[in-house]
Amino acid sequence: MIPVLTKEQAYKLDKDTIESGHLSQEELMDNAGKAVAQFFCEKIQNPFSKNVVVVCGKGNNGGDGVIVHSYLKKYNVPSKIVFTEKNHGHSKLLKKYKISKSEFSFYNYKIKFGKYDWIIDAIFGIGLSRDLTDKYMKIIEKINKNKKIISIDIPTGAFSDGGSFYHKDKVINSEFTVTFGFSKLGHYLVPINNLFQLDIGFKPISSNFQKIGFSDINNILKFINKKSDIHKYSNGKCFIYGGIKYSGATILSTRACLKTGSSYVNLYYDNSYRMLDKIDLLIPEAIITSEILDKKDTKTPILIGPGDNDIDYISIDHIDCNDIIVDAGAIEKNRNINHYPSNSILTPHMGELKKIYGFKDVDYLNLNVLLSLQSIIEEQIIILKSFNTFIIKKDLIYIMDRGPSILATSGTGDVLSGILVSLLSQGYSRLEASIFGTYLHAEAANYYMNNISKDGMTASDLIDCIPHAFNELRKNSEL
Repeated sequence: MIPVLTKEQAYKLDKDTIESGHLSQEELMDNAGKAVAQFFCEKIQNPFSKNVVVVCGKGNNGGDGVIVHSYLKKYNVPSKIVFTEKNHGHSKLLKKYKISKSEFSFYNYKIKFGKYDWIIDAIFGIGLSRDLTDKYMKIIEKINKNKKIISIDIPTGAFSDGGSFYHKDKVINSEFTVTFGFSKLGHYLVPINNLFQLDIGFKPISSNFQKIGFSDINNILKFINKKSDIHKYSNGKCFIYGGIKYSGATILSTRACLKTGSSYVNLYYDNSYRMLDKIDLLIPEAIITSEILDKKDTKTPILIGPGDNDIDYISIDHIDCNDIIVDAGAIEKNRNINHYPSNSILTPHMGELKKIYGFKDVDYLNLNVLLSLQSIIEEQIIILKSFNTFIIKKDLIYIMDRGPSILATSGTGDVLSGILVSLLSQGYSRLEASIFGTYLHAEAANYYMNNISKDGMTASDLIDCIPHAFNELRKNSEL
């Protein structure tokens, strides 16, 4: 896992690094400025022919920008500084790095950023925690008219811990964002393009936020070799309680479950469903039943909730099994998280989060929302579906950032639920299934994008890509 820092943790890392004598503040800033300049020279095609402007604010982010300019100049990249304030507070840095008055100017409404090939955003870093003034809104509007932008640490306008002030028109739309040492929580709470972490000499650190990497998937991957004496009842048996209002959702979950490897899937429908006899034709591999799971069967994982927002025929109180996935309809029916058994995985999206758990004014996730959810669960796991996916446990929050934007279409959440219950049926723990399942779900979408089309993916297309995603993971794994 890769540590992800909150604003408070990032400040503490700086403070501890300086107080320990490992690096001074001057060394940290110099390393940061040099790293950004080197990134530019290595990442940008023909960098020495590009005209660059570094837009610097008053704080530490602006100080980093001053040093970036100094190193760009040293590397023979044409560069200028524009300060957003006349009282910028960087006079000592200008003197230290021998930056002359001809190399910088001050922002005014007549300035034309379009004459530069690249803009480096060093206005506000991780310290921003308030809405922007009209002046800075206009600066952002001017900068956003240009496509070639690199933001230092976090795009100006975004908060390092997320926040309800976020709006795409109030944030610099960077092509690249470069951050130092470790990524910040805010990088995953709002849409940010092409994030790069630059090494500036920090020592390793732990955090209660962890980003999932392929090495983590490799560690938990279990491609079970089928033994000669294996049979369908011992290789991935699970139970799905489907709603009848939106039966397509249940069909998607069931198909995804089968494609992920479950060999014996019971799909429950209420006897009153008039299309019950047609379901066999749509998913002939599933066992269609109107009998509720025997309470004595405590080993079969269950998915409950897809397809309806008013599931009356089954009470979660009466389910006694090893593991249970709680999706859409079942989430909306029981709004108290601790009503669900300790062995539950809940899979709300942002709309359900706002509707059910009282975060009505939250359009975008922030640290407080995540910590609030963490505080009200015990042993349950919440998989929160947003721009990125957050797997929330009592002690840790995992971030899965592999999912492409084409996942934002109807039915893909039902596919994820089917993947999760299938993995549980094959012997993965709830945490393993949550981590691997969200990763597999994202990689199936990435396979579609890379091999079929950049757009137009349906939930059924996603299901068909699950075996291909498995194969890609096999190729890249050490197994």
